[in-house]
Parts: sequence; structure tokens; C-alpha cells
Amino acid sequence: MNTLIKIPIITISLFCIFSCKTQHFETPEYGKNETEKVFEIKKVHNFRALGNIKNTEGRTLKEGMFYRSAHLHKLKKKSFDKIGQLEITEVIDLRNSKEISQNPDQLPNGITYKKYSAFEDEGDQLSQARKLVLKGKVNASDADKRMIDFYREYVTENPETIKTIITEIMESEKPILYHCTAGKDRTGIVTALILTILKFDKETIYNEYLLSNNFRKPLVEKRLRLANTLHFLYPKMDLHVLEKLSWVEKRYLDAAFEEINKKYGSIDAYIQQVLGISEAKRVQYIQKFTH
Repeated sequence: MNTLIKIPIITISLFCIFSCKTQHFETPEYGKNETEKVFEIKKVHNFRALGNIKNTEGRTLKEGMFYRSAHLHKLKKKSFDKIGQLEITEVIDLRNSKEISQNPDQLPNGITYKKYSAFEDEGDQLSQARKLVLKGKVNASDADKRMIDFYREYVTENPETIKTIITEIMESEKPILYHCTAGKDRTGIVTALILTILKFDKETIYNEYLLSNNFRKPLVEKRLRLANTLHFLYPKMDLHVLEKLSWVEKRYLDAAFEEINKKYGSIDAYIQQVLGISEAKRVQYIQKFTH
């Protein structure tokens, strides 16, 4: 999911001659167990490896098979070696076609690049929504509803695309990296589905999901401070909208699973009917990716 607001960067010094109301932001919920290995890669946020967690059968996820991150359009050539050291051979881009055309991934030679969007921005809704936000016509409650609707729709509106994404990742024999724009919503949903297939419990899955708040904290806090400081530029804008779109919340992932249960009866039925993964195949995946 894209952040709907882009605050302009002011390159000249601004003196405090404007009166603007300082808004106070809520503290998000963070992951409690930082089990994942985080990689510091310049200009790439939320880059981490799934691993070091146990499923309900007591098996441990192999580290170094699944990597997730935010966009890679600012990935520097100086960082290509780090990608190579992780032996990543394939990148799956979950962004929509407009996001990709505006900010294409910068990748080392030899990387297989594939793009699968289960969410296409028909009618340029994101740009239209951004304008409404700046005019103060979208509040935090509206943003919250948009997020919940997005999570519900992502898992059920384009089932064939979701199946393709999951199959591509699970059938990979080598380390694979998948990402969206912020690496938190679409990437978070896909990760939750992968861990569900591999029979990790809800607490572990949700902890992994919330870790995006841990690893994005410096970036988000910087953006919120800047938005607060420059609020006089868009005085009608509800800054809590930016806050809502910057963090992940358990309720959002709840919405995705609830929609699956509503439409298919259970997550196991979704795995079999939508993702095309039989119980026998699921066992194979568990043996392949855990030890």
C-alpha cells in the first residue's frame, strides 16, 4: 500500500514565523521478539530475512531463503555486492504498474526480476486520494477504513495473482526477495500467507508482521516530525492520516484473514482452493523450508 502523502522537501531555511498546531501521535504496536536478521542496505528500508522461528510442529524456518523489503528503486551499485552475498537470484515486485514505471527497481545483473500486482490502481485512485488528503477531505478514520478495505481486497480480489505470487516464492530453490513500496502491507500479507502455509501459529505470524514497525521506526518518526514542522503548508491536512498509513496494525491483518474465512470458510480451504496447495504439497513445503 502506498503512503498517500508526499511532504515536499524544503531546501531553504524556514523561520518559525507561522503558527501551526503541533499534533501528538500515538505509539504503534511493535513486534516483541526481534528474531529476524536485519540488513543495513543504503537507501533500502525494512530489508530483512525470515528465519529463527519455530512452527507448531517444532520445526525451525531455514534462514536465508525468504527475504523481504521495501522498494529497491534507490538501491545503489555500491550495495549490489551485499545482494550477491545473500545469494538472492530472484526478485518479485508486488507493486502496481504505475508504481513500477515511476520508480523501477535498480538491480544487479544476473537477478531474475518478476512483477505481480494483485492491486492495480484503476482510475489513479492513489493520486486522487492524495489530493483529498492535502485538502483535509480525508481524516484518520477514513484512512483506517481504506487500509482495512485494502487488506480485505488484496487477498480475494485477484486470487490467480496471489496464487502465482505464492507459487513462485514456494517453488524457488534459491533465496528469493519479494517487496512492495514500504515493505509492510502487501509484503506483510504475502509473508503471513507463507508462514500460515508452513504452519506457524498466529502469535508468531503477527509478531513477524509487526516487526515492520520496529524496523521502519526511524524513517516514520522522521517523516512525522517533518510533517508536523511543515504543517502550515497544508493546514487542512489531518496529520493522523499520515500516521495511519505509516504503521501496520494487527487489525489490518485481521481484516485479511477475516475476509478469507468469510469467503472460503477457513484459511486451510483458501490454501487448497485458491493457492492450489494440497495437504501433501504443504507437507513438502514444510520439509523444504524448515528443519
